[in-house]
Amino acid sequence: MFELIDENEDSTGCTWTIQALDSEGGLQRTRIRLGWADYGIWSPDGGITPERVAEAVVSFALQRAEFSPLPQMLDAAMARQRVPNADVEIGRLIR
Repeated sequence: MFELIDENEDSTGCTWTIQALDSEGGLQRTRIRLGWADYGIWSPDGGITPERVAEAVVSFALQRAEFSPLPQMLDAAMARQRVPNADVEIGRLIR
C-alpha cells in the first residue's frame, strides 16, 4: 500500500514523494522520478496521466527483489535498466 504525494513537474519530467507501508507496518518515504522519455514509452499518445504511470512503476518496484528496500530516489528508468521486460510488465499494470 502506498500513495504519491506532492507532485513537482519540470521540463524533464515529474517527481513525487512516495509514502509506503513496509512489512512491519511502518511508514517508508522515498521519491520517484518519471522522466518524459520514460513516460513516452508507457503513454506514447499522452492518454495516461503521468501519475498513473508513476503508480504502476512503484507497484512494479514494490513487487521486485531488485528494489527491496526502495532506494531513496527511484527513477522510472531504473526499472527498465534492472529488469528484463519491465516495459511490458509495467504496461500491464497501467491498463
